[in-house]
Amino acid sequence: MIKLIYKAAKPYLYPNLINKRAVQATLFETYFSMKTSTIAQEIKAGWYMLELKAKGEFATAELNLHFSEQQSFPITLRAKQLMKRIVYLSKPTIQIELEFKVFGEGDLTQLRLVPIKEQFAVDRMLKRLAGTTESQADIISKIQHRAALKQQETHQVLFAAYNRLFSKLSEADYSYWLEEIELDLIEKFAHAYPTAPSDLDGYLCILNPSYKMDESSQELLIRFLSQHPEAVLVYPDEDQLDRAGNRIKPWFKTDWNHDLFLNQDYISQGFVCRRSWYEQHLSMFQSLGTSQALAFLLPSLSRQQILHLPLVLLHKLYGGQASQLIEPFSATRTNRFQLPEPQPLVSLLIPTRNKLDILKPCVESILEKTSYRNFEILILDNQSSDPEILEWFQTIQSHDQVRVLAYDHPFNYSAINNYGVKQAKGSVIGLINNDVEVISENWLNELLTHACRQEIGCVGAKLYYSNGQIQHAGVILGLGHVAGHAHRFAERNADGYFGRLKLVQNYSAVTAACLVVRREIYEQVGGLNEQDLAVAYNDVDFCLRVQAAGYRNLWTPYAELYHHESVSRGEDDTPEKKARFDKEVAYMRATWAKELENDPYYNPNLSRVREDFSIRDFF
Repeated sequence: MIKLIYKAAKPYLYPNLINKRAVQATLFETYFSMKTSTIAQEIKAGWYMLELKAKGEFATAELNLHFSEQQSFPITLRAKQLMKRIVYLSKPTIQIELEFKVFGEGDLTQLRLVPIKEQFAVDRMLKRLAGTTESQADIISKIQHRAALKQQETHQVLFAAYNRLFSKLSEADYSYWLEEIELDLIEKFAHAYPTAPSDLDGYLCILNPSYKMDESSQELLIRFLSQHPEAVLVYPDEDQLDRAGNRIKPWFKTDWNHDLFLNQDYISQGFVCRRSWYEQHLSMFQSLGTSQALAFLLPSLSRQQILHLPLVLLHKLYGGQASQLIEPFSATRTNRFQLPEPQPLVSLLIPTRNKLDILKPCVESILEKTSYRNFEILILDNQSSDPEILEWFQTIQSHDQVRVLAYDHPFNYSAINNYGVKQAKGSVIGLINNDVEVISENWLNELLTHACRQEIGCVGAKLYYSNGQIQHAGVILGLGHVAGHAHRFAERNADGYFGRLKLVQNYSAVTAACLVVRREIYEQVGGLNEQDLAVAYNDVDFCLRVQAAGYRNLWTPYAELYHHESVSRGEDDTPEKKARFDKEVAYMRATWAKELENDPYYNPNLSRVREDFSIRDFF
């Protein structure tokens, strides 16, 4: 075990780089940009742990650190959180230049450069690169192989790979991915499916005229399909060709995503299917065309019958500027479902403790803005002591749709909600954080419409930070410790990855900050896990149990609320809270190891570190 031993040298410490002064930007406008004066300081070459902290009312801030003209490090900061990052200076530097950008109000309050041993730096970088699904031995092997090919020092390749974890890969970096990663992936799949079926005539490759797929790629898809006798169709990932024939704009697709396909055709561009299945429905393909025929046929198939091979084998041809302006997600369909009759009673459960300034806007926004009126609010009071909120409880429960129930036990989010469900009168349960605020008046209609579909389990909403950036748009398994939020920190009006921020779709999980589910399902899977997951990841665990019970979880962009994440509970910043969090992470990894390794609604070619659908580095 490598132990942390600092060198004797004193850390370079700048506790107040920016004077305490509020910097306010108008909401939903551009970033406020502030550049500090250059800091003159001689710093030796070597390995350092960079420690940064900022405070203020913002979701994220951007910091660029320039060490002379030698190296620059772009860094994303979150309010009140200590950020640590390993840096390597190959040469001494005599000055640091900082550029701090914040959207909202904020200060950079701490910067430390702590000298560290190379062995410690290597160990930390390997752990970060390995993430939750790879061993350090595998990472070392890949690093050494890459270093040999590039004739570089091992630590140079390692540090470059580590740095890429913090930067979204640009369009140009797709060329890097093609050069360094794609061939290995194709060889891996070819080795896994080495033999083509004897009857190749039993399969068809259906291609849109605007696309191409070479024969070797078609054969690989046929091999893959032939090894799954229950399947009728397989589709690959795709990219586009520019005027010069260069491959650009990769589209790393989800596995079969029923509700996404109802709204977006991401398969008909090119796929391989069994000839018998195609000929069985030949008249439909001829009369409706491929896209519309699939729209009718695929939703009736099981998940096992529709396969996805996560390799870029399909290429959209360059067809002039006009066609290139049409993005793949423009081929969308609109599906609307109806509320059931009679309309069910929805019980909205809101756990809370003190913090009237947070809870009151939440409750009032629900009462005043929600167009669907058949609901009750259960405020689950977890030992509030503030006289002001206790007085408000007396006032608010005079409203005929509001009840205040006391939960006089230590904080346990799972147990509080399970208690609330037992007291609820509704056939539909809504788990609501006390730090959300309603934006769209039809938010509950939208969630309820999907939750009442018999095949649907948990339904989640589109949540924003106060500054309008995305806080939640579905949960992706395997990001960071256990899971992360899709598109977190994207701008409010962004389309997302190939339109996914604008489309109803399935995810493995959604956050319980705003989650609606039928009561029968909640009780069927045993509610939230109050024994092992008192605080963190109980919503992810719950959703996975619902999914395992045969339901599809769903996220919709048409239910919009603000979410001031974990404002009332605070941060996990004590040894006890960190120990509890580590225990909950260990439980999730042990219980859901297979699911965390490969989220079917994501893609193995996408980042396991960032939440912005960046290309994965595969280190």
